[in-house]
Amino acid sequence: MAGPKPSADKANSLLAAPQLAGVLAIVMVLHLVAREHFLLFHTLVELLRIIVLCGLFALAWHTRQWSDNHFLRIVGKAAIFIAGIEVFHTLAYRGIGLFGPDDGNLPTQLWVAFRSLEAFAFLLAALLAARAVRPGWLLAGYAAATAFFTGLIVTGLFPDAYLEPAGLTPFKINAEYVIAFTFGLAMLLLFARRGLFEPGVHWLIQASLVFNILATLAFTRYVSVYGLANEIGHYFLFISTYLIYRGILVTGLTTPYQLMFRDLKCHQEHLEELVEERTARLRQSEQLNNSFVTNSPAILIITDRDGRISLANPAFETLAGRPASEMTGKPPHEIIDAQIADAIERNNQTAIRAGKAVASTEAVTVEGQQRLFEAVHFPLFDEAGQISGTGAIATEVTEHRRLQTNYELMLQASMDALLLADEQGNFVQVNQAAVVLTGYTEPELLAMNLRDIDVSERNDAIGFRLERVSHDRSGRFESRWRSKDGEVRDVELSIQLFDGVVNNGFCAFVRDISQQRADLRRIEFLARYDALTKLPNRARFEELAQQRLKQAARNGLEGMLVYIDLDNFKDINDSLGHYMGDALLRELGQRLQALADPKRLFARSSGDEFIALLEVESGEASVATELARIQQAVLAPVTVNGHQLVTTVSVGVSLYPEDGQDFTTLYRNADTAMYAAKTDGRNTWRRFDRAMQEKASERQQLLAELRGALSRDEFSLHYQPQVSLIDRELIGAEALLRWHHPVLGQVSPARFVPIAEESGLIVEIGEWVLRQVCRQGRAWHEAGLPPITLAVNLSAIQFQHHDLPSTVARILDETGFDGRHLELELTESVLAGDEARVAQTIALLKHHHIRVAIDDFGTGYSSMAYLNRFAVDKLKIDQSFVREMDTDRNSASVVTAIIRLAHSLDLNVIAEGVETERQAQHLAQLDCDEAQGYHFGRPVPPKAFTALLQTLPEQC
Repeated sequence: MAGPKPSADKANSLLAAPQLAGVLAIVMVLHLVAREHFLLFHTLVELLRIIVLCGLFALAWHTRQWSDNHFLRIVGKAAIFIAGIEVFHTLAYRGIGLFGPDDGNLPTQLWVAFRSLEAFAFLLAALLAARAVRPGWLLAGYAAATAFFTGLIVTGLFPDAYLEPAGLTPFKINAEYVIAFTFGLAMLLLFARRGLFEPGVHWLIQASLVFNILATLAFTRYVSVYGLANEIGHYFLFISTYLIYRGILVTGLTTPYQLMFRDLKCHQEHLEELVEERTARLRQSEQLNNSFVTNSPAILIITDRDGRISLANPAFETLAGRPASEMTGKPPHEIIDAQIADAIERNNQTAIRAGKAVASTEAVTVEGQQRLFEAVHFPLFDEAGQISGTGAIATEVTEHRRLQTNYELMLQASMDALLLADEQGNFVQVNQAAVVLTGYTEPELLAMNLRDIDVSERNDAIGFRLERVSHDRSGRFESRWRSKDGEVRDVELSIQLFDGVVNNGFCAFVRDISQQRADLRRIEFLARYDALTKLPNRARFEELAQQRLKQAARNGLEGMLVYIDLDNFKDINDSLGHYMGDALLRELGQRLQALADPKRLFARSSGDEFIALLEVESGEASVATELARIQQAVLAPVTVNGHQLVTTVSVGVSLYPEDGQDFTTLYRNADTAMYAAKTDGRNTWRRFDRAMQEKASERQQLLAELRGALSRDEFSLHYQPQVSLIDRELIGAEALLRWHHPVLGQVSPARFVPIAEESGLIVEIGEWVLRQVCRQGRAWHEAGLPPITLAVNLSAIQFQHHDLPSTVARILDETGFDGRHLELELTESVLAGDEARVAQTIALLKHHHIRVAIDDFGTGYSSMAYLNRFAVDKLKIDQSFVREMDTDRNSASVVTAIIRLAHSLDLNVIAEGVETERQAQHLAQLDCDEAQGYHFGRPVPPKAFTALLQTLPEQC
């Protein structure tokens, strides 16, 4: 395997000054590119490596029969697999992001994969440099390693290598060190086997490994994928690749050819002896060639050095419309259509200039029809090596290209699985995406029926759906498919009926919506249950409590609602950390859940508060017994990581039916009693008494004042800014109602809005709010201020009002306000009503280009079907989740899930209650679109907001 002796000729030098200068020039150009456009720099560097790697593989493969360079064989056969992973790394790089989320993790994982494979290949080549290895075993091993890495990455089992904003993960850094160690070990082994290589080649390979190690170490230092360390690492990697190119590729080609020419010289005499035999064969070959030229359906033409036709076969005669005898000795322009003649002359000249065969595709008009030909033009050489003419072979591909183009367009237009089926649902054609989705091979799918993989419906129901599509010619529905590995996936099918030549069939585009479904199930769980304790949350508890209260009323049972608040829980969080506090809550939740039975219902109401609904017997003794059981469970010490936590509770109790006959009353009264227990020193319990009903009388007084507030002009509107989290620019405002009473002063909306809704006054007040907002929006427009979206809350009562669409339309007409700048916010509960009426109302509103948003999303319940069915534009994350997202994992999970669900449905997301820059940045990292809160601006009167709008041009 030793290479030839070094030549004194500088042209054959492995690494001369001009080559070094060329490398330096390329590095300088790449550096300039990196300063202006790092993504272009990265793509160029990776492309250079990929080209060289493919060249190494080609060399190793085509010389495998006669080359004894075992090092080249082992490294070369790995090159194509390294290049394959590196292609995906380049295409997944941040800024291109063709695969999955456009972040730095996926390309960094792919980087670790192909660099590990590359290091392993060099180590294996160093170990087996003196031994022959079967190519099949090498390819199988590299393919298995590539599949292993790819499988880990695709399935998410591959560890994270890069996280925003921290940068490289410990796994990535440690992996680079292992790769560097592997390259170092390969260096030592190669040095021990240096006698197998020509000295210059050996040291070039060693230098390449040194730069590989330097590149690997550089890639442990960057935080941003566009960082300087990342750039320097690519320079080292480029130099390493160039050195291995000089050391292996060039010498791997030169040495075999030198050996080949030496063998040719040795066999020259033998070849001369075969001349006569070959001459006889040439005569036979000439006869065959003449037969081929005459009978070939392809067009064949030969011209001399002056461009005159010297040979034309019958296919060309047919195209030209005259016999060859009339064309021989004449240039094409004299005997054939000018368009065809121009194409022949142009391509002949191209072949002459290139000195080799050139391929072309020509569209020409023959007898008034556009026809497409694929042609190869090649120069003909005489014995002196001079060009004596040209030849051309052309084949008509008009119909083939048309069919191929249509088919490719069909496949490329679909990012989803595409399946063609006959009228019975038997698959007749599928694309690769369908193979990936189902796990079945194409032949397996073509032997199957839709009913074989659909598991969500009975066979007769599937047949009914296909009949419905046949009638309507299209259909869209959701289903569940079982893949070959047994996994059941949620899918969405869009089916079109197509008319075949003999029979009709179905064209189905299928999209995997399993992740959307999982996100929805997660949201549904979080909307009903507490993620930390797994107890029902406040909303779910209310549903269950109302059911039990109805049963109690029917059966004449008594019960009590218990409100439990942990005393001084904040001290535990502050002193021991939120982890300890969460552990305490989790343990208390489990203890309370252990007490649950058909007569006892427990839930987590909020951070450190629990509620319970218990069935009790008449008398104080039964109440005391139940409370003692709860206190015994809660007050017992909790041990977490060696810390013994002890807490006390303040408990409020309201009895059914004595203290209330509905959940709302019982809950309010128990809450009042709990605060009384806290006021009395905590670590005790209090039962609600009638003296606590002063709030009820206050409500009646407030209702009386509210009835005349509109006529007394006591209402006003404030506007709170809504900003884009992409550029922090003002894009809208929410109109917020304010009530200033001459005696009570400023009354909180939390006090009077529920009363207005219960009394029905909200309809009249809401119409006033909408009219004022539209008037103000029109005034801002006439003043030349930048247009923004104005958001108005609609209560469920307003939305259910039969003439809401006509009222909104009338107000828009009266005020002249453009509906495109109006956004109406609905609560989740609205969507769960009469679906037909809700859909009709929203459609009538959308007719005026009004945007529709779901307010306080996450606190109620909305199925994905509702969001798909109704023309909703935006989801608004409730401020309770936003304010606690940095301290409460449950809230953070809800926020993340809502954003992912919204974007999967092409909806915008706005977060309310943003009070800190940290919250804003966190939301931006989660790809939340918009935000609203005190951090961006408090609600202000119209005059102050006008001043804010006037500053927008300066801000822009």
